[in-house]
Amino acid sequence: MNHNTSYEQWDKINKDGPNTLYKIGEMTKICDVTRKALLVYEEAGIISPIVKNKQSGFRYYTLEDVRKINILKTLQGLGLSLTEINDYFNDSSKIDIYIKRFETLRNQLDDRISELKQRKQNNKKSPASKIEFTVLPKQVFYAGKAQGDSFSEIADEFRRTFIQAVSTNESHVNNTDKPSIMSLLLERSLEGYTFLNLVSMDDDYDGPSRYVLEETAAVGLAFRGPYEELLTPLKQLEDYIKENHITVTGPLRLIWLEGPTALGNQPERFLTKILYPIKKG
Repeated sequence: MNHNTSYEQWDKINKDGPNTLYKIGEMTKICDVTRKALLVYEEAGIISPIVKNKQSGFRYYTLEDVRKINILKTLQGLGLSLTEINDYFNDSSKIDIYIKRFETLRNQLDDRISELKQRKQNNKKSPASKIEFTVLPKQVFYAGKAQGDSFSEIADEFRRTFIQAVSTNESHVNNTDKPSIMSLLLERSLEGYTFLNLVSMDDDYDGPSRYVLEETAAVGLAFRGPYEELLTPLKQLEDYIKENHITVTGPLRLIWLEGPTALGNQPERFLTKILYPIKKG
């Protein structure tokens, strides 16, 4: 397009032509964004008005710009920066990276949906939710071994493990939407349990007690209730795995979602995810 075309001519094109063009004021209303936001999106290279006058600030936008801004707002809601959103639109070499990232986000959203559904069952007789399949992302952890006679004792050990993880370098502790605290069952015997307690760290953490879990398919369920009652949903899950001939590929994982720190002395509301990594397909 000729950016030197007069605005009267553009108004005529807009009126008589097949495409609708929007002034910046109209765009702010259509897309529910501010003028400043539109200029920031333009500076980031995400949108480009079909015509603009640098001196007056007048701009014309197309329906394609409207579509991009609507997608942009969704991607921002998923945590992407403007630089990443620009790559999403304009860098074909990174397509696989964003497919992988969105698949991870989808799995995380599935987990959040599962947890919310579980909360709805608080007043029902059975606190265990239905068994579901998911994908656990690759994660880097700080690991600390824990032993105890019950799941409650293992959960209590997390205070010590977390303090140790923070003391290595506080900036490395990961507070994203990935599971932040988890236990792996190493041994179960008459004497009790031996677990590896894991605190999620940034991917670049390479300090003491570093432990990596690779991405894996998993089957599990969420349980709301006291830690002392975890054996009941655990048996439900193990029976399901046996009955459906599912191949387990690693040790039991307990993801501690809501516990004493958040809920105080309300064990009936504690929320724990019980999972086994499995062979995909």
